[in-house]
Amino acid sequence: MMCITMTMSLRITMTRLSVLAFALFLSGCGGGNAGTRNPFDPNAIPGSSSAEEPIQIDVQNSNFNDVTIWAIRSGQRIRLGRVTGKTDQQFRIGWNPALPIYFTIDEVGGRGCRTNMLSVEPNARVWIMIPTNIGLQPCQAGRR
Repeated sequence: MMCITMTMSLRITMTRLSVLAFALFLSGCGGGNAGTRNPFDPNAIPGSSSAEEPIQIDVQNSNFNDVTIWAIRSGQRIRLGRVTGKTDQQFRIGWNPALPIYFTIDEVGGRGCRTNMLSVEPNARVWIMIPTNIGLQPCQAGRR
């Protein structure tokens, strides 16, 4: 009888320790640093840090094919996303106003093009015009 009581007591102790360890694990996951952005936050601006201001990019795709839009910063490519053929789409990205911005556009299964370089200020609004014939007509960008 005493052996059963000790086994039950040991099980209860182990269960309590497991629950305590799990609670400590969860509390470590939720703390976080206030300056660190959550990569799973759907409202987070891609490619941004605390020193960068958000800019809005309006894309008008006049091409029938889908395209992938990339922002270029000091040789680093930041993928904004894909724009379906014959549609318009908006993106937001964090950007350091001290750096100029330009874009490369890759047509899915086809050619690509590059826009002109732009200087942007905080909370700027930039537009990109993708022509119907990428490679034969230039891709254009500007500020609003």
